[in-house]
Amino acid sequence: MMRTPILALLLSAAAVAHADDQDVIDYRRHIMHTMGEQVAMLGLIAEQRAPASALATHAQVLAITASTAKKAFETHVDGGEAKPDVWAQWPDFAKRLDALVAATGELAKAAKSNDVAAAAPKLKDLGCKGCHDTYRKPKT
Repeated sequence: MMRTPILALLLSAAAVAHADDQDVIDYRRHIMHTMGEQVAMLGLIAEQRAPASALATHAQVLAITASTAKKAFETHVDGGEAKPDVWAQWPDFAKRLDALVAATGELAKAAKSNDVAAAAPKLKDLGCKGCHDTYRKPKT
């Protein structure tokens, strides 16, 4: 009779561990998605296809979100769009995230006055593609 409650406890513990891993993956995905959306909006502003009055806001949101990205990957949870290389090559990946934080901070500073001409060139300094080419699974 004791086996059933113990088995149920073990199964529920396994489900919680899986849910926790999925939560980590979901959190990472949302952070990366938010950054992608902010970069897309900043690109629209740089192309004069969206209001320049929103430049500072989107740059600040990007900088804040970028500052949370490294912490979201510190827990070694395989899955999602992250390649296992993220953790196998952690020093390089972490260095790239630190560079992203610095670049988004510079972008946010340049964008404070909603001056598109001053901020737009800084979008090229973000380095998103290089990191994605190395550490993100190809989209299917």
